[in-house]
Formats: sequence, C-alpha cells, structure tokens
Amino acid sequence: MEEAAAAAGVVAAGDVEAAVEDAEVVVVKKNKTMKKIIIHSVPVVISFLELAATSHTFNPVILRAPEFLKFYLLLVFGFYASVLALKSFKETVSKTTLSFMILIFLLGLIKLVRGVLLGKPVGFLIMILIAEGFAEVLLIKYYLKKNIK
Repeated sequence: MEEAAAAAGVVAAGDVEAAVEDAEVVVVKKNKTMKKIIIHSVPVVISFLELAATSHTFNPVILRAPEFLKFYLLLVFGFYASVLALKSFKETVSKTTLSFMILIFLLGLIKLVRGVLLGKPVGFLIMILIAEGFAEVLLIKYYLKKNIK
C-alpha cells in the first residue's frame, strides 16, 4: 500500500514537472510573439506619426497620391526592415509577420481600388504592390517550407 502511494507521489511529481515545463514553453512562445508584434509595430507607428505630422490626419486612404505613396513606401520599407531585424535575431517568419504583411497589402489594395474608381493614375502604386506581392510570396514560401520540416 505504501509502495502504491509512493509511486503515485512520483507520478504526481512528474505531472507537476511536466506542467511546469509546458507553462514555461507557453510563456516563451508568448514572449516571442510579443517581441515580433513590438518590432513590427515600430514602422507602423513611425509611418502614422509621419503621416500626422505632414498631412495632419491619421487616415491614409483620403490622401492624395504623392502623400500616400510617401507614407506607403515608408510603411513597406520599415516593415521589411523589421522582418530583416527579426532574421538577425534568429527568429523565424511567423503568423504575426504574415498578418502584418497582409494588412499592409490590403491597405495598398484599398487605395488602388479607390484610385481606379476615381479615375486617378495608379501606376506607381501598382508597381509597389507587384513588388510587395512578390516579396510576400517569397516570405510565405519560406514560412511554409520551415513549417513543413
């Protein structure tokens, strides 16, 4: 009887150790996700601060083409600089990175549709979106390749 109780105590202690290890893994994953969100948020905040300082608005969709292109290029180059910064920290491309990419691309698409509907020239924006789409395809391919292994 005492042996069974001792064995149960060992099993319970093993369960506690496993639970603690699982909790540590969850905390580490949350910390990495938060680090990625913060690093990707920096270019977004800088872009919007520049937008507010120069155009006195936080709505990039209502901007004229030259102002929007300046904002959008700052946003895109800043974002991909943050992706390279994460690479230098030996971090992998994650769902967080992909989410930021998709949101930035959607902002460009919204402005493209608005420009086409208003009959404005959108050639530069189309070229930027094509280059951004190519970069996104490469990053998504890299992300899928890492997750398959």
